[in-house]
Amino acid sequence: ATSTAVALNFNQIGIATAFLVGGPMAGSGDPKGLQWYFVLMAVLCVALAVGTCLQFQAKPPTAPSPSEMDKQQNHNHKEPPFYASAIQFFRTPGFVRALAAFVCSITVTNVVGALIEEVMHRGGIEETWHVALAGGVFEVAIVLGGIVLGGYVDRTKNYKSVTTACLGISIILLLPLGLT
Repeated sequence: ATSTAVALNFNQIGIATAFLVGGPMAGSGDPKGLQWYFVLMAVLCVALAVGTCLQFQAKPPTAPSPSEMDKQQNHNHKEPPFYASAIQFFRTPGFVRALAAFVCSITVTNVVGALIEEVMHRGGIEETWHVALAGGVFEVAIVLGGIVLGGYVDRTKNYKSVTTACLGISIILLLPLGLT
């Protein structure tokens, strides 16, 4: 669960960067700010792509999970085609519910992230840097929460109770946003 949380949620770091860097650069009202933001993003993307290509390995030095370690130790293991794996996942009891919970969580984080400026403005916070900081902290909290909760689920195997609690807490915390 921890490695999955890191892999799935690290997109939020890119969104946090957009809030913290793009907000002040593009939100200044000067068209040059937006232009320089896109130049910066292009340069960083090229640098990261080159770095990724130079460091890319066929597989990590250690298995990311116990199940993957078992597969590596069993030299006769052969991965089924994607289509067969997908069908197997959908036939696995509980998979559809876990998938629905994941889709709900992504929907909530994306909607809140997309509307955070409007919500902050309604709350009287107008300064670009404060809105950007709130958006960046929100996105980083998603990553850190995923790592902490993923570690807890790895240790306890309480996936259902953790997911249910997270969805319930999200509903309670999001209700005031709809009332403003």
